Amino acid sequence: MGREIIVGKKAGCCFGVKRALEIAGATRKKYQGPVYTLGPLIHNPKVVKSMEEEGIIPCESLEETEPGGVLLIRSHGAGPQVFAAARRRGLKVVDATCPFVRQEQKLAAQLYEEGYKVVVVGDPNHAEVQAVAASVPGGAEIIDPVAVKDAGAKISLPARVGMVCQTTQTQKNLAEVISAILPGIKELKIFNTICNATAERQTEVYDLARRADILLVVGGRNSANTRKLAEIGSSLVTTYHIEGVENLDPRWFRQKRVIGVTAGASTPKEQINAVLDWLEENLQEEWT
Repeated sequence: MGREIIVGKKAGCCFGVKRALEIAGATRKKYQGPVYTLGPLIHNPKVVKSMEEEGIIPCESLEETEPGGVLLIRSHGAGPQVFAAARRRGLKVVDATCPFVRQEQKLAAQLYEEGYKVVVVGDPNHAEVQAVAASVPGGAEIIDPVAVKDAGAKISLPARVGMVCQTTQTQKNLAEVISAILPGIKELKIFNTICNATAERQTEVYDLARRADILLVVGGRNSANTRKLAEIGSSLVTTYHIEGVENLDPRWFRQKRVIGVTAGASTPKEQINAVLDWLEENLQEEWT
């Protein structure tokens, strides 16, 4: 019996990432000077390296930029302080923030204006979460669902809490944080800002993992949403998180008939297709 490849229909770049890449390409064509991003534009090292070769340069701080250049705000967004500092340095700012992230920022600021203590549920080290917290004039508290789950972290909050959530978190993680804080507060207003594309991709990977004998998750190792897909897959079937064909090993596929393939929100179709081509070329003798 031959092998079968099942590719997730939701695999690959989400709307926000596609939009950021399109804005980056248009910006590079429009301006002659250097184009910078604070950190990688998207969490995909292959794409970032390709963009750097075209003159879109990731940097760690504004001090690394040259006045007169362009600062491209990446899909994860940035706080208003970054916009202001870039303009003071003499940079033109082009905003490629994902519209769903921008909405999350606006809602967080709105909650503050309504008198709530603002809580952002998500990874404290993730650029999106930091950007949302920085958008709240009075500051925001970041609650890491992993810390709540693993350590049962004690959370002290005032009576009125307003909450938003990192767009790539799971509904389960959000629900666990809500359960953890509810006993200690009187009022909770929640904007469920989890992106539908993330939820759909995660639901789909459960189905793929149940049907497959082995699952490949394609995308950057620094991508939170891609790592989450791999985590879900690993709970059900042998799963490999790969960045590209260079990570593949033919030995993985011995006695594996159904191969599932999916990809994170920062993974272009070209990267997925390269993996599919490798599978067909390197496992060809076993296909029927």
